[in-house]
Amino acid sequence: MELATRHASRTAARTVRSTILSVDRRRMLLAQSALFEGLPAVLVDDVAERAVGRQLASGELMFRKNDPADFAVLVVEGVVYAILYGPDGRELIVDMAGPGQAIGESALLGANCHHFTAVAAGTVTVLLLRRSHLIGLLAEPLFLNRVLMLLAGRVSRTAKALETMCLYSLESRLARYLLDASERSGRERGDAQIELPPTQGILAAMLNASRPKLNALLQGWQRAGLISRDRNVLHVHDFEQLRRKAYAPERRP
Repeated sequence: MELATRHASRTAARTVRSTILSVDRRRMLLAQSALFEGLPAVLVDDVAERAVGRQLASGELMFRKNDPADFAVLVVEGVVYAILYGPDGRELIVDMAGPGQAIGESALLGANCHHFTAVAAGTVTVLLLRRSHLIGLLAEPLFLNRVLMLLAGRVSRTAKALETMCLYSLESRLARYLLDASERSGRERGDAQIELPPTQGILAAMLNASRPKLNALLQGWQRAGLISRDRNVLHVHDFEQLRRKAYAPERRP
């Protein structure tokens, strides 16, 4: 897949570049994030003083699976994907984080290592949150509960993704992905448009599919009038049919 193979020889966190974010900017970003929103201002101010801005190019690694988990990441701009790799090098995207969302937050609860590889999709700006700087925050019940809730959400999303990828046909997986994307954007009505990942390789890695099979399925749906595409924008023309494909009973051998 395009995300990481071009940069596979690079070392994870050492490839990121410093980027200048003022303390006021860091404070604002933290206060608006899912992890720190609503926390006492004095705590947010302390984290803002310690957080470090970093910038990654597309395909660069934030961290690798099994790297020491001594920091979490707050995404400021762009998208970071959580990826697992098979023994044959095949890539599987199990989660993602966009602006205002954290990734690798298990580090804040004392995890010894990261459990996936985090890769930038496009140019990404992040704030590094060192565990050693946030130990005092874990005594704040609201912050501790926030970290636990975010982790629970990640576990739930990952379990759902793995269930779908392992137990359902590609047609069902793609239909479910499109329904979820339209629901998140509030566009599940009439003739909706959905912004797809920037490359078909990324979408294939999200669905545990090969690009040729995914492309063939998309072309078949286009010919049938279910969808149309304009580059990476997909238009759904029949949500009822899409739901039938998503939740049709799977055939048993």
